[in-house]
Amino acid sequence: MDKSYIKVGFAKVDITPPLGVCMAGYFHKREAEGILDPLYASAVAISDSNDDIKWILISCDLIGIGAGYLDAAREMIGERLGLSKEQVMIHSTHTHTGPHVNSVEDKEKAKQMGGPDDAYMKMLERKIADAAQIASNDLKYATMDTGYGSEESISFIRRFRMKDGNITTNPGIGNPDIVEPIGEIDSAVGVVRFKYVDGSGELLVVNFTLHPDITSGSLFSADYPGHMRRAVERQIPSCKVLYINGAAGDINHIDAMNPGHTSGGYEYAKKVGNILAAEVLKVYNRLDTPKEEEEVGGKHNICSGCNPIDIPLRKISDEQVEKAYKDIQSFYDGTWSVPGAGMVSIAAISSAFQTVKISKLGSSMPFEIQAVVVDHVAYVGIPGEVFSQIGRRIKEGSPFANTFISSLTNGSHGYLPTRAAFQEGGYEANNNPFTEELEDLLVENALQLLNSLK
Repeated sequence: MDKSYIKVGFAKVDITPPLGVCMAGYFHKREAEGILDPLYASAVAISDSNDDIKWILISCDLIGIGAGYLDAAREMIGERLGLSKEQVMIHSTHTHTGPHVNSVEDKEKAKQMGGPDDAYMKMLERKIADAAQIASNDLKYATMDTGYGSEESISFIRRFRMKDGNITTNPGIGNPDIVEPIGEIDSAVGVVRFKYVDGSGELLVVNFTLHPDITSGSLFSADYPGHMRRAVERQIPSCKVLYINGAAGDINHIDAMNPGHTSGGYEYAKKVGNILAAEVLKVYNRLDTPKEEEEVGGKHNICSGCNPIDIPLRKISDEQVEKAYKDIQSFYDGTWSVPGAGMVSIAAISSAFQTVKISKLGSSMPFEIQAVVVDHVAYVGIPGEVFSQIGRRIKEGSPFANTFISSLTNGSHGYLPTRAAFQEGGYEANNNPFTEELEDLLVENALQLLNSLK
């Protein structure tokens, strides 16, 4: 076998928690009462022809794993496989019908809104490491090709300018006070195919940009990413699918401008997953098999890297902290209220929790941007809910022909808005500890890292 082939391994491990484990994603406590579909950690391992693992990319059906748990999983993978931290990228798809996987220091907050289950989290760390180990033990020679589609009917900007001048997230379908949406969706459907040379099958790594918050309720579900994976695998029986969610911080499934166009719940999540799967299949069927000389010619660039940076945090006054504590206490007591409903009230109380958090962090926060590369394909991992414009800027400035954003990767630091969003205000702008410098710092440091790996 020509030594210029890459080797690829894949594994999928069930990480569905026991019933009764608290679910994440909303400002009230939900204990899981059942399972609609299982949650998985899916891993792809990339190696050179000498079986030296170059990097492992893991996608988990979780809302966003806390740094402490992630570090433990990455350390375990490193010990088992002899890899450095920068060679292991762990992504969360951001399903809102999965378990709490971020530490909650405030015991009253955990009591009121739920928190992680210690026994499950210990198991989760090991299961994620298992996925990495099994993938690394299943290496096969493979070719790689890439294709793109576009899907514009299932994702929508969720931030709106209202008649009173305020910026509101999810203002309600058909709200007459909506003036205009603020932002632009990313409709790109990216597909990277690894096709095993021995004819035993293939792996698709799919990248799209959409909040997985459609299913709701108290039953575990992977939301639309799970439906998409199953729909593709039914049509291509020899194929496995791994999903990477892009810069979806300001994008969801609700078309607020056109009543009756969109819905919610498990069946609608299935519909969205099936529509996305249809576009993935279109891309798949247009892919060309690489020519033999392209498969075996030359050396491959397979590498990874991290760019640790310090992100400035906004300053909080003593008066703001005092008010935040009062708001939180009244929220716990059941006496807290603000004018408005839905996202208006959620934005207000989340801002109070965020204010207290910021007051304890200092002037800056350590932040890790990661990238893994194989030839002309790069995945950029950012630890938060990145706004779509930031993702597009990174992709457009990248030296790699195919660059994909992997949000909520190696951590979960909340929303990562644009400079303009910080200036405009609104739920996402207030529900994070950063300043308007954030956008340029993310873009500049991501591009610096990508150029260093070219």
